[in-house]
Amino acid sequence: MLLASSATAGPVYQPPGANLTFGDVTHGQRVQSASTNPAAAAADLTRGREARTRGVVSSASVGLEYGNIQDLWDFYDEITKGYEPSDPGAGDGPGQNPGDKPGGGIDLGEIWDRVDPDVQDAIRALSDELARQVAIGAIIRAEGYGKAWIAVDLPFVTGTEYFGGAWTFGLNYSGSSKAFGIVDQIEFDADAAREALNDWLAQLPGNRPIQLPVSSDLQLYHDPATNGFGLGINNDSSLIAKSTRTTELSTGYSRIARSTESGNLFLGIRGHVYYKELSRISLRFGDITDSNELFDQIRNGDFRSDTRFGLDVGALWVANRYQLGIQVTNLNEPKFKFPGIDLDAYSAENIIEFLERDRTYKMDLQVKLEGSYFGRDRRWSAHIGVDADPATDPLGDEFQWLTLSAGFLADARWVQDIRFGYRENLAGSELKYVGAGLTAFRFLNFDVSSALDTVSIDGHKLPRGLMISLGFQVTW
Repeated sequence: MLLASSATAGPVYQPPGANLTFGDVTHGQRVQSASTNPAAAAADLTRGREARTRGVVSSASVGLEYGNIQDLWDFYDEITKGYEPSDPGAGDGPGQNPGDKPGGGIDLGEIWDRVDPDVQDAIRALSDELARQVAIGAIIRAEGYGKAWIAVDLPFVTGTEYFGGAWTFGLNYSGSSKAFGIVDQIEFDADAAREALNDWLAQLPGNRPIQLPVSSDLQLYHDPATNGFGLGINNDSSLIAKSTRTTELSTGYSRIARSTESGNLFLGIRGHVYYKELSRISLRFGDITDSNELFDQIRNGDFRSDTRFGLDVGALWVANRYQLGIQVTNLNEPKFKFPGIDLDAYSAENIIEFLERDRTYKMDLQVKLEGSYFGRDRRWSAHIGVDADPATDPLGDEFQWLTLSAGFLADARWVQDIRFGYRENLAGSELKYVGAGLTAFRFLNFDVSSALDTVSIDGHKLPRGLMISLGFQVTW
């Protein structure tokens, strides 16, 4: 599986390295403090030559997140058995063979227990099954997704001022994959279905057709041998798999703008060059036979590449015991495009409109606020960071992070830094994470963050989300 977008200048999903625990704040304890707010490098450099804020860090981060559905892929494979396949050749997808789907639709059990049922009871039983399908659709929209990501980050902070300020450079690679369901509303007219059933019952038993359309989206399948019935659904509900690969080069400049007895104001700017590769597949429920295979194979799909430029700005007010900051990311809101999708198998206008709209990804402008308080000797610190508005990542997920964190400079023989953090997504999934990290042997960073909500996968109770970062740093 590919793995969520994590760029050095305000990643949408997760910050790199120690910032996975600290959050997107200028904590001042490690080199990566200067890879958050564009104004941070000059502030850290001014704080003193003895501070370990100049150097280079390499880190790798991975993570998984699942919707809260028991055995997610088995769930998809089971419910899609009742959906009608597309016309031959129109619904092909990697790892799928819709020709092997069992016929007869969803088994309705003993909706009718005799050849001539009461039509009202039949309609009531049919309506109950449709209500269940609508409920399943609501679950899919809210929880029916699986996501994975990986990121490799290499920020570099210079230890010497050039042109009156501090410079940062960064190289980042990230990859992400997500599969999620979109549900087309099932059209059902009880009066029309009742009339169709009456017409069917009015025929002699030997003349009754095996297939009985009861609406534009639904038909019943009658098995004369068992007198059983199945429900077939024919609409454009689909599973979408998306994947992105991003390589980013960035450079930033920051300097002091005003100095007073109460504190200093720092300003900064950072530019990015993004090279993005994007892939997307959409498959109607009727054509799915192995949803997990679809998710696994998306990384081998056709990628469309785009290169764009991005711009961030930031400001930081630094006093003796506290600091306040603001940054604005993606000022120019660069746009990227996924490959187009063959829409021949689709007829629902709302699904077609979504697939066309979903093709464009825009890096939303976002305002980020931060505040920090430090102990008298700066050995301990407390931080808060909050996104003032939500942003959307390339896979369509909304994020608006609130982070609370604290750190302590232990400077013991084996462990130098200890940190703890809490992060909550105020938009989208609304997941809550707790995290912890440490710096050992003066060069090794290890951080882990786990969602508080749980999900059952293959019979095991696991956190809905888990993120791990391992990094190495050299400072001077």
